[in-house]
Amino acid sequence: MLKRDRMKAERRSQAADRKREEQTVLVIGGSGGMSSRYRDVVEKHGWSLRHYENRVPPGARHGAGKVALIVIMVTMVSHALRDQMQSLASDGAPVVYLRSASVSALRSALEQRAALEQRAA
Repeated sequence: MLKRDRMKAERRSQAADRKREEQTVLVIGGSGGMSSRYRDVVEKHGWSLRHYENRVPPGARHGAGKVALIVIMVTMVSHALRDQMQSLASDGAPVVYLRSASVSALRSALEQRAALEQRAA
């Protein structure tokens, strides 16, 4: 019986991982030179990354797929870019505002989001 429960938990975990792979984290603002480091952190958690430093391209909403989280790095984002983000957040994706554009701040936000998902599952 213990083995069966473990197998069920493993299947749920694999299903959650597949679901997460289909989701995207949008990072708005930040530093373009840090984009590859942002990507490493996001992909480590099983999501894909879309990073928009200066502006959101016109087709971005459709190309992003299912948005798991929107991260706005407020110290390094223009007002126009922040306003463009509002249209991306209309699908109910959670929005996190970070005071720092650092990799560690992004990592912390992603870990909190992942913990919330695990509790909900």
